[in-house]
Amino acid sequence: MTLRTRLSAAAVGALIAVGAVALPAQAATASDPAAGLAKAKAAVTEGITDRLTTLGHLQTALTGYKEVTDAARGTLTQVLSSDVSGLTALKTKVAAETTEAAVRTDGKTMVDDYRVYVLVAPKVHLTHALDVEGAALAKLVKVHDALADRLAKDPTANTAANKALLADMTSQIQSATTAIAGKDAALLALQPTPDGKALTASVKAISAPAKDARDDIKKAVDDAKKVRDALKGTKTTTKS
Repeated sequence: MTLRTRLSAAAVGALIAVGAVALPAQAATASDPAAGLAKAKAAVTEGITDRLTTLGHLQTALTGYKEVTDAARGTLTQVLSSDVSGLTALKTKVAAETTEAAVRTDGKTMVDDYRVYVLVAPKVHLTHALDVEGAALAKLVKVHDALADRLAKDPTANTAANKALLADMTSQIQSATTAIAGKDAALLALQPTPDGKALTASVKAISAPAKDARDDIKKAVDDAKKVRDALKGTKTTTKS
């Protein structure tokens, strides 16, 4: 039987650290307030536009992530919709500002209140990766049990080597299951804060175990393939 896991390294590693939008220095624009205001508006507006584009891509990606659970999908859909509405309103607010200081405050709001790159993008991609891993582990448990049953019925294949492979498969499944337990809920519970470094660390604390789980799953798949091939070999020998 063919066993495949579609675990995207890009999904697990979707952690993008982006700093605050670069605004023109106040000292450089003090002699020309109008020019300073225009430059500040342009910078913040561009930052908002980029974030709205990213959110649109994330909404499209979420639609295609069939493995995401209904509960997680509902939460993520709400987050994305809320951020699109909030940033759209903020873009309008920026356009109406009359002072550079107000625009700078809006720029800080754009970064601190939404955290599109540091938090929202990983929420979508990493939730998908965790749900894919969860589905793969459930499948691997069934594969393990089916292989164990076949070995028990085939004395020729029920060797110490194949038993050891199944034991290792069990160990890898348990390790991966432990690694990702509760991580999806922890990820979805994270909220934007002004402390971007702390958010990055919180996301990494989830993405690292997800990567470990992916490696464990690959090892479990390899074990299953070796046992499967051994069973095929005994059938060929018997027929000949």
